[in-house]
This record gives sequence, structure tokens and C-alpha cells, in this order.
Amino acid sequence: MAGGRVAHFRMARIFLLLLFLFPGLLSAQSTSHIDGHITSSKGEGLEGISVVEQTGRFAALTSADGHFSLDLPFGEYTLITRSLSHQEARRTVVLSASTPTLTVDFVLQPTTTSLQEVEVLGRKETTYKSDYSFVGTKTATRPIDVPQSISTVTKELIEDRQALRLTEVVKNVAGVTQYSHYDDLTIRGFRNGYESGFRLLNGLRSGFSYGNSFTQAPLTVNLERVEVLKGPGAALYGDINPGGTVNMVTKKPLDVAHQALTFSTGSFNTMRATADLTGPLNEQKNVLYRFNAGFEKSNTFRNVNDTRSVMVAPTVTFLPTDKTIINAELVYTHIDGYLDRGLPIQGGNLYALPRSFTLSQPSDYFRTSTYYLNASLNHKFTEWLSFNASYLDFTYNENLSEHRTLNTYADAPANTVMNLRYFDRRAEEYTKNLASYFVLNVATGPVQHKVVAGVDYIRFTTDPQSTMFEARSKLVNGVTTPLTFDLKKPLYEIQDPTKYIRRPLPQFFVDYINSVYHTTGLYVQDQLVVTPRLNVLLGARYELFADERDYGNGSETIPQRRVLPRAGLTYALRDNLNYFASYSAGFRPLKPEFLRFPERYGRSTPFDTETSYQLETGLKGEFFNKGLLATAAVYQIVKYNQLVPTNALMPDGTTIYRQNDLVRSRGAELELVGNLLPNLNLNANYAFNSSEVLDAALPVEEGQPLANAPRHSAGLWTKYTFVTPTLRGLGVAVGGNTIGRRRTENQVQNTTTGELYWAYWPSYTVLDAALFYTTGKFNFHFNVNNLLDKYYFVGGYDFFRTSPGAPRNFMATVGYTF
Repeated sequence: MAGGRVAHFRMARIFLLLLFLFPGLLSAQSTSHIDGHITSSKGEGLEGISVVEQTGRFAALTSADGHFSLDLPFGEYTLITRSLSHQEARRTVVLSASTPTLTVDFVLQPTTTSLQEVEVLGRKETTYKSDYSFVGTKTATRPIDVPQSISTVTKELIEDRQALRLTEVVKNVAGVTQYSHYDDLTIRGFRNGYESGFRLLNGLRSGFSYGNSFTQAPLTVNLERVEVLKGPGAALYGDINPGGTVNMVTKKPLDVAHQALTFSTGSFNTMRATADLTGPLNEQKNVLYRFNAGFEKSNTFRNVNDTRSVMVAPTVTFLPTDKTIINAELVYTHIDGYLDRGLPIQGGNLYALPRSFTLSQPSDYFRTSTYYLNASLNHKFTEWLSFNASYLDFTYNENLSEHRTLNTYADAPANTVMNLRYFDRRAEEYTKNLASYFVLNVATGPVQHKVVAGVDYIRFTTDPQSTMFEARSKLVNGVTTPLTFDLKKPLYEIQDPTKYIRRPLPQFFVDYINSVYHTTGLYVQDQLVVTPRLNVLLGARYELFADERDYGNGSETIPQRRVLPRAGLTYALRDNLNYFASYSAGFRPLKPEFLRFPERYGRSTPFDTETSYQLETGLKGEFFNKGLLATAAVYQIVKYNQLVPTNALMPDGTTIYRQNDLVRSRGAELELVGNLLPNLNLNANYAFNSSEVLDAALPVEEGQPLANAPRHSAGLWTKYTFVTPTLRGLGVAVGGNTIGRRRTENQVQNTTTGELYWAYWPSYTVLDAALFYTTGKFNFHFNVNNLLDKYYFVGGYDFFRTSPGAPRNFMATVGYTF
């Protein structure tokens, strides 16, 4: 009897698998059909209009003549049209055995906001594919028409993967991996974090991933999508890392009411709740609002690293006339937890300690708050001229008490006892942006031009009242004793810092609290439609970077200036397939103290400003009724004067840097994002990267790949929603990531000979899965990550600071939409 039940269970599993693999068989049962046309007010067929069933389970795109079709089970449905250039329309229909087929036509009116050049209205699409982007041109442009690779992760994919932090999102982007567990990424071989990358917010530089704030990954609660412009974005945004530019687009208000609540529980005693409310505030629908909020409490998989996070993000959009749109949002985030410095490696064995092992003490804490105000304006003077302005005022505040490694072992080369340093730090940073530009649409003969001309101003300062307390030893019975941590006999107890011996305020922190610098960028860009198939993009920026430090000689400054060109073209091989090629220059000025006082950072002569360029070519296509965007690209990036922190310290605790004169990254990427079928979503990517240090400060580094740059990486997430009446509302998703081995940033020590060598984080593959169920206004998610419980490392710097990945974990969510 038991054997029969087992056999029956196996047959049921095989049957469900066959149902999943052959969706066509499912949709053939008790289904009905809708045909229709979408036309303009002039009777012309409209191509590329989305027709979405209200729950989001079924969707179609119109063909060149405006035709669309949908196969659905019997039932009542509300169909919604969605387009960047036309107003929304809705129609409710009933399909049954007596009326299995219907014809539903729509006539759409153009929207007055279709030419918005600053993104101030919400996106209504509900797929993994975004139909437009601003990050590549500063204007609303289809990604297929931008001569540079752009990867996008929409809020729908973020929600399906239940990704709360930015670092959980990048696994869905080709060529992007984690450099460490901080807000610290590798993009096309190059580090993007700390002093080498900024996170843009709606196209403006934020305080995320720069200075101290890079230790906290941004929350995704209020994000509409995350975009990565591959290669240098300096011609548009100034001093940006050459691998790519990460832009976080926040959710904007919609002109239709929509409210959603979610409640989650999961591994590591995690509890989470989010709210997303939007709609008009008046009958005229010219005042719109959106309110996003989120809370999470988690013990995390790391010992002594509990965290509590909260975000509140209200947004308002005003439409005073049909030519003017104003948006304002105020966002507050507070995170109370520990600063996790990573996993130390005992005795040279990567797996000697459990991945939960930490140096943090129970009395440590890390409390951060971020506040930002973002306002945008779009005014359309005429059909051919508009003005755009944006402002971002960003504040980052931290209150830190931590025990961390001193980057040495007390018993080297056995490497089982670590030397520690204690930090108590209070700091605040301010980043302010003001961007304004005009967009001009004109023609010179047969050539159409879209010209963008403007100026950006960015200013970074720190609070001069910031301070810190550092100790490396303490008094024990009147005897000075170094701070150490025995990895074999860890001791966790409430520490008393009053017994610690205070060190003088280090020079690097004096430099930090005196940081006042600003940059002004003047830029112009022209998007030319040369022929119906050939588009050309030309652009240039003049960047003026300067500081305001008083070096004892009055108000002397150290300017760093560059002209940053950009050029590209797209050629339509077919109506849905573009060839593209581009050149873009990169530039990153150094902090002025690296030029004025290089000896403080371990060098006798001034460091050199970083410069770079990228050559890229490839194909972009839209397939499956434009539901799927495919990008295939090859590239070469060359960077000069790469600044690299070492694990060595100056006597006062300042990090010593080295500078590699020439490094190169070459690679190829393939990315597929969107819908294969209305009920089959896909995000798939593969990246090959061959990077090399060609002229190094350390002879032993020449010929090595760039740190934390895998040669191969790939990611997959695919979601299928059943359409048969018996399984209607049920969905399944599978995915995962595979990352090749990566070199450490610094050499590590052989525990037998004491010699230094380059170590590698092992390659890994992680599998994920999820179940979904929607009934009425309720939806349920159950996600399992790292299904096979793989012990792996997302990255790290050396054996003092490694970044292990989380063990197998789950998250269960119930949501209500009304």
C-alpha cells in the first residue's frame, strides 16, 4: 500500500512537470479568445501598445496594424491599454461557453505627457521589460535605440524575487556581480563602489556607494526599476566608473488609484512589511500622490548582526497645466544593526569557520540614516522645445561602534589569531545636485535632431563636527595589551571602551572631515535621425572638478578638468533588430589629498587622475510581439591610473594605495528580458569577461585578472503562470546564478612558508525557486534561495575580509491589492 502511494505521488509529480513543460496543452482546455485593434483618433493602427489583463497574468502587444489577440480561460476580465504616448483605456468583458470569442477595439487619445524629458510620472507596465529609459540619453528613449548596452530590472522582477536590497538585484544583470557584501559591485571587470562609483537616483548623484555609505546597500522599497548603463557614462554624468553606471529610478505617482500591502516572514527570524499606495488627490487628476513604506527586522545569517530597517517615501506630482509637470519626493531610511566586516579566514582554509562567524561584539552597533529630497520639473514651451530641471539634496548620517580586523594576524603565519582595531565614529555627509537642460527637436533638411544641452552642478561636503575614536590596545590590570581575537576560541561579550587606549585622530579622518569639493559639467548631445534606419548619437561634456580645502596657503584649489566625448550609431537591420556601435570616454578625479599629500597614502609622488574609454558593438532586438528584449554585445574597456587600496596601513592607520598604470577588460554579453508568452516571463543573462592588469605597481600583479572579476557569469529567472481553470492563479519560478572564480584584491599569506600569493574565491552555482498564487485581490509568494545550501563567497578583499553568501533560506509573503 505504501509503495502504491509513493508510485502515485511520483506519477502526480511527473504529470505536473509535463503540464509545466507544455503550456500549450494547458491553454487549449476551456479557453476563449479575444481579437481586437487599437487605433489612433485618426484611424491609424498603433504598434507596440500593451494590452494587459488587470491582474497582470495575461498580456499582448499590438502588431504594426494595431492588431492584438489574447487566449484566456472563461471568466470576467478588465483589459487595460498602456503606452508611453497614448492615454490609458479600459474595457470589461465576459467570456463563457456561449461567448467564447469576442472582438474588442480601442481608440486611444495621445497623452499630453508623452514627451516628458524628466521622469515624473509613474510607469504603468507590469512586466520584466521596460519599454523606455532615460539613463542612456537623458530623454525617454527605447533601449533598443540607444547605442550602448542598458540592463534593466523592473519592480515586478524585484517583487517576484523578494529582493529588499540593491545587492540582491544585480544577479539579474549581465556582467554585474558583487565585489563584496557591501554596496560594492563589479561591472564589466571594474569595481563600482567606495571611491570608484556612485549610485544615481533618477539620474542624479546620490550619497549611496560613496565614502562611508557604501557599507549599506540601498533598500528597494520605493524603486520602480534599477538600470545599468554599461561602460563609461561620463559624457552624461561626469566622473563615473568605467564599468557602468547604476541608476535607481523611484516609483512615481499614477493617475489611477492603486494600493498594495505585503506581509512577510522568513529565515533568520525575519519579518517584513511594505505598503505602496498611489492615485489622484482630486477630481481633476492634476495632483497625484504615491506613498511607499517598508519595515524589516532580521537576525541575518551572520552571528551578532541583527538589523532593523525602515523606509518612508511620500511623493507628489503636480500638473498645473498641460505643459508643466512637477514632482517632489522626500525619502527617509533608518537602519539599526551592526557593520559586518565579513568572514575572517582561519589558517588559510576558506571553509574552516562557519559562514555565520563574525568579529562583531554584542556591544557593537551601526546606526545609519539617509534623507533625501528629490524634485523635478518638465515644462514644454512648444512642440519642439522643452526645459527640464532636477534637484537632489542627500544626507547620510552614521553612528558606529565596531570591532574590526587590523588586517594582520598576531600569530602569522599560522593565522589563527587576528589583531583588532576598535572604531567609534560619528559622521555625516552631504551631496547636493542641480541639473538643468533644454531639449530641442529640429530638422536640418532630411535630418531630424533631438538636441540636449545643459549644465550639472554637484557638491560634496562633510560635517566638520564629525569625529572618531580609534584604539588597538587596552589596559588589563594596568598593562597595555593589544586587541586580538582568537578564531579558534572566539569570545563574545559586552566590551568596555573606557579601558581602551585612544589613538590620536588619524590624518585620513582629518582629510575626510575637511572634504569640500564640487564639480560642474557642461554638456551637449545630439540624437540624429539620418535616414529611417540610421540614427547617430554625438555628445561631449566638459567637466570642471575642484576642491575648497585650505592647505595653509589661502583658498588654493586643485582643479581636475577633462573633455569627455561620446559617439554612437544604430542601424535597423530589420524593423525589430538594430545593430549598434559606440565610443565613450571615462574620467574619475581623485580626492585632492591624493595629489597634495601623496605621502600620507604611501606614495612619494602625486597620484594620477583616472581616465578610461570603451568601444562597444552589438545587436539589440525585440521579439515575441516586442515582449522580449534581447541584447548581444562585445566590448573593450581600457583604464589608466587605476587606484587600488591595499591591506597595508600607514602608522596612523591610513590605508596605503597603489596605482596600476594600465588595465584592460574585454568581453561579450547576452541578455534576454521580457515575455516569451503572456504568462511566461524570462530574465536570462550570460557574460564573458577577460580582464588583465597590463602595467602594474606590483610586478607580481602584471598579467593578473582584475580583482573580483569572474571570467564567466550567468543568471536565470523564469516564471510561468498556469492558465487552465483548475490551476488558474498558480505560478512557479526557477532560477539561479553561476559565477566563475575571482582573484583577491590583495595577496594572502601561505600558512606554511609565510610567502604571499594571489588567492581566488571559488566558482559557485546557486539555485533558487518560488511558488506564486493569486486569487482575487490576494497573492501569495514563497521563495527559496540557495536551494542546495551551497557554501560560497560573493567576493571579498583578502583573507581578513571575505564575503560569504547566505545559506539556504526562505521567505513567505501574503499581499493584498485594492
